[in-house]
Amino acid sequence: MSAAWSDKERLLLTEMALLVDQALDLPQVLDRVLAVLSRALPGRWAEVAWLDPARGQLLRRALDGPAAPEPGPDPAAELYARVMHGGRPFLAAGPLWAVPLFLHGSAAGVLAVEAQGQEAAPEQRRVLGAAGEMLSRLLHLHRRIQARLAPLQGPPGEPSGQEAAEASHLLLEGQSQAMAQVQELLHKVAPSEASVLLLGPLGSGKAQAAGLIHRLSPRADRPLLRLDCAFVSQEVSERRLFGYEKGAFSGATEPRAGLLERAQGGSLFMTDITSLGPPLQAKLLRVLQERQYERLGGSQTRSSQARILAASRQDLAAAVEQGQFRQDLYYRLNVFPITLPPLARRREDIPLLVRFFLERAAAAVGRRLSLNQQALDVLTHYAWPGNVAELENLCQRLALLTQGDAVTLADLPSFVFQREAKEPSQRAGALSRLEEMERRAVVAALERNQWVQSHAAAELGLTLRQIGYRIKKFGLEGAIRRGRGQAPEART
Repeated sequence: MSAAWSDKERLLLTEMALLVDQALDLPQVLDRVLAVLSRALPGRWAEVAWLDPARGQLLRRALDGPAAPEPGPDPAAELYARVMHGGRPFLAAGPLWAVPLFLHGSAAGVLAVEAQGQEAAPEQRRVLGAAGEMLSRLLHLHRRIQARLAPLQGPPGEPSGQEAAEASHLLLEGQSQAMAQVQELLHKVAPSEASVLLLGPLGSGKAQAAGLIHRLSPRADRPLLRLDCAFVSQEVSERRLFGYEKGAFSGATEPRAGLLERAQGGSLFMTDITSLGPPLQAKLLRVLQERQYERLGGSQTRSSQARILAASRQDLAAAVEQGQFRQDLYYRLNVFPITLPPLARRREDIPLLVRFFLERAAAAVGRRLSLNQQALDVLTHYAWPGNVAELENLCQRLALLTQGDAVTLADLPSFVFQREAKEPSQRAGALSRLEEMERRAVVAALERNQWVQSHAAAELGLTLRQIGYRIKKFGLEGAIRRGRGQAPEART
């Protein structure tokens, strides 16, 4: 009988499961799961490889992005072949541990991590095996979604597929004045060579804005790479950013180019820039000032022509005042700041965004979905702590789970009723947030039906007794009398 899972193991698996559940952006989810594994297991390197049936190739993604074999022998490729053909649940060979990824009962990929010469402990095998199972499900879901999206891709040379779709909501016409200003700034800065600082809360669209800036720039045909500064240690961030020479640290058996080198002529998007420690801040400052750096463990000075697009959820000016961030680096990054407002501050955009995301998510699974006014009212008044990203994820969920052709109140998850935005009328505490949403739904139905209770009850799926109870509970008798006085030929 296997040993019980420890609290640490459960925490690691929960963190990975939440990442997998966040989005269908395969590269981003893989990067973050690999980052979690690199912190939990002894090695500093991790990689996923999987078969692409369309190309007949083994695709690989390492901790710092798309992986390509370095010149010379590639021990990982040999290990992958052994794991995939042997179907063994765990294999240790040389410097690596590996587990297979299964699709439809057959090995179709490999998850590998650096072992640093250690023998895998039982708990490490369990964590790696569980991560492999999660990634197997993720790859399976990704293939299904890609199969649905394939007929929807645009012609060659046009912005199409996932990258264009992710950014397109930023360019929707008819949005609020705040977003119109953001659109104007994005178009102005994109053709330039200026560094850009993207500010805004989690889920507000900073990554999509960075992708849009890159695609609208003269660098569009060059790489756009990404460094998630908050998801890895300072040591790993340094290696990924600047690269390293053979022997630079234990396990560095071959030299490796860093993101600055691989993004040459392109753009480098750095998220959560305030997570960089003082030594890395100083090195990044040199890159921005002099366009020079050295690989870790090397002495050769290299030139960087990558455009830096930085992002932060925190107030960088406040971080400077508190001594947590270098003032000179702040000035270098703050050449062209763009602030993406939280969704709660541009509530008038929500109906447009809901319809956009719902239509796109429904098309991806071969459906057409509408949204009734009551459901839209609830979504418009929800607080959206996860901002646009949370809204998009909810629309994907609705596209998959809604039974009929229209999303109604019954299709919405309970949390959108329980986390409504705080308004002055709610501070009195007379009604709970759930009750307030119920009251608004009843009022909206009465208004649409000229205050005729029987019609409103039929629309809401209630009996006359049930709607009468709610009218009394919420003190709507006066509103009904006033509404009847204004509505033509109103009747019960």
